[in-house]
Amino acid sequence: MSELLMSQLAATNMVYKKFSFDYFLDSMDRLGVHRLELYGCSHHFHMYDGDPNMAANMRKKLSARGFSVVSLMPEENTYAINIAAPEDNIRNKTVEQYKKFIEAAVELECPQMLLCPGRPYWDRPLSEGYKHGRDSVEKLTRHAEKYGITLMYENLNERESPLATTRFDQFRVVKDIDSPNLKCCVDTVPVAYTGETLEQYFEVLGDKLAHIHLNDGRPFGHMKWGDGFQNLDEHLNAMRKYNYKGTITMEMANGAYRLDPEPHYRANIETLRKHFDGGELV
Repeated sequence: MSELLMSQLAATNMVYKKFSFDYFLDSMDRLGVHRLELYGCSHHFHMYDGDPNMAANMRKKLSARGFSVVSLMPEENTYAINIAAPEDNIRNKTVEQYKKFIEAAVELECPQMLLCPGRPYWDRPLSEGYKHGRDSVEKLTRHAEKYGITLMYENLNERESPLATTRFDQFRVVKDIDSPNLKCCVDTVPVAYTGETLEQYFEVLGDKLAHIHLNDGRPFGHMKWGDGFQNLDEHLNAMRKYNYKGTITMEMANGAYRLDPEPHYRANIETLRKHFDGGELV
């Protein structure tokens, strides 16, 4: 089995969204984490904020401080955006918004962007939501191909979206669209919620599994390791078995951490250090 190294870890500003972005960077400096999954929220980094030079300015800021953006994660579940909406205007505006994020990824020298499946209405046929969501993903994938950006289609739990709750849901979309620029991000929280294992995701998705959100949960929560009841070593051994060399994001987003995120991130890093095979944060 291959080794898992601390240098594969990345952090996200999601749990810091009530703080200034500079505070988040200062915190990551103190923790020694300089690989970022940039969460595209207002006021940190979002098109809604209306700055035409936002991406260029962000790249300069991060470069000057020794940070790199390894993944871009635009907000997809809070604002009035939805790639699977039955209303044409909402769906089309969302697609156009994400196209701008794809172009921002190029400016940030970031190779990939996360993409959630969208949220069909619970009183409408699931097939309708799948069709709308799939069509939007294809449009965005074709746009990403033009710019050399890889989209990472992420799994969610059923409360968030019924369109990608299992490994088979994810595989259906990437198989249907069949593009080298469309792969999968697997989050361990919905994996555990459905009673699946990360190893099963590797078995089905193969090399399409190209990004991981490694979070604990009870079963929800996106918690630091030790606050939930998932089996961390089971996840890590699946990565070792399948020679996973990609990014592993610590996507801690639990509301209990928002008043003072840094101690929770520090504890999470120290727990992972005990279970990884070596290396240093970068």
